[in-house]
Amino acid sequence: MKLLLLVLFGFTIIFAQTDYKKLHHDALVADMHADALYRYIETGDGFEKLSTKHHLDLVRLKTGGVDIQFFAIWPNPRTNHGTDMYSQSVAIIDTFDNILKRNPAALKLAKSPADIERITTAGKIAACLGLEGGTAIEDNLEKLDYFFNRGVRYLGITWNNSPSWASSAEDETTPGWKGHRGLTEFGKKVIERMNELGMIIDVSHSGEQTFYDILETSKKPIIASHSSVYSICPVYRNLKDAQIKALAAKGGAMFINFNPGFLVKDFDEVYKAAREEADHIQDSLKTSGSSAEFDRSAFIYKKINPVYPDVATVVDHIDYVVKLVGDDYVGIGSDFDGINLTPNGLNDVSKMPNITKELLKRGYSEESIRKILGGNLLRVFKAITE
Repeated sequence: MKLLLLVLFGFTIIFAQTDYKKLHHDALVADMHADALYRYIETGDGFEKLSTKHHLDLVRLKTGGVDIQFFAIWPNPRTNHGTDMYSQSVAIIDTFDNILKRNPAALKLAKSPADIERITTAGKIAACLGLEGGTAIEDNLEKLDYFFNRGVRYLGITWNNSPSWASSAEDETTPGWKGHRGLTEFGKKVIERMNELGMIIDVSHSGEQTFYDILETSKKPIIASHSSVYSICPVYRNLKDAQIKALAAKGGAMFINFNPGFLVKDFDEVYKAAREEADHIQDSLKTSGSSAEFDRSAFIYKKINPVYPDVATVVDHIDYVVKLVGDDYVGIGSDFDGINLTPNGLNDVSKMPNITKELLKRGYSEESIRKILGGNLLRVFKAITE
């Protein structure tokens, strides 16, 4: 806490200013979604030591004050034509277990709210697992149980691709898609079994019909681990106002994604046009035999800079949810290492305190900030596991 002096009409006024870094590091901070495990397996770099290639590693998690990190297990549907989603997921968990064994002083697997409180109190990072895509269970409830027993604590019902029993947002919004819309009877059994296990249901990537079918089926709160606000940025992956209200009414929460394409209206179109123009210039220079230098990255950045998001843009989405349903239903789901571009001021996980700084700037109380940073996740987790 800093004391500032303001002299006004000859009177000295003393008021307090909160130290955002102190508040951030004192609060319980949760990030609900990052793809660091997949990047680590893909490149062999960027997790256990400081990395310049990726967004998240053990060093920068500490710098960023992140106490609870949900690591996504993402089986790639393009590998072997999606025929080994279960075995891919198992292999990623095996890699995660080996990371835990090599770094016992830094992080520990958390399977429950009590685990989180015990691990973070000891000064370690509570490492949690989230499975991204219902295809990983391969239509088998025993495989769902297996993942739960391995420590997975949320299941993203779909990724962009749909399992046989639930439709994704991408598929539901694709003209001509002919798959089953919403949950099948087996899909309802998945939701019921997750309720029995105390496993968090994640609707990020889920289609609108699937979303409402899940709300009707589940007896417990649900989350959207990495989604943003449709009213600000109308893309298929974001939640509409009615969905946000329904999510809150069920006692759940949504966690804001840092992907520029989910934060700023028409960003993806501007970015795509800039890349295509840069490609055209490169091709023209090559065809003409010109020796002129062309900085493709600088050219693209100049084109997208007018619409490029920053920390304030992320907080705009948080602020929208708070004004719509209250401060109990929103948090952070960065999608670090699963996105190519990050907002200015949130270039990697070490910059997380800038969110606290922006929330304070907008007049948020310390109590509200603590909820948004991690308290809301803990509340929902407890409600689901009780």
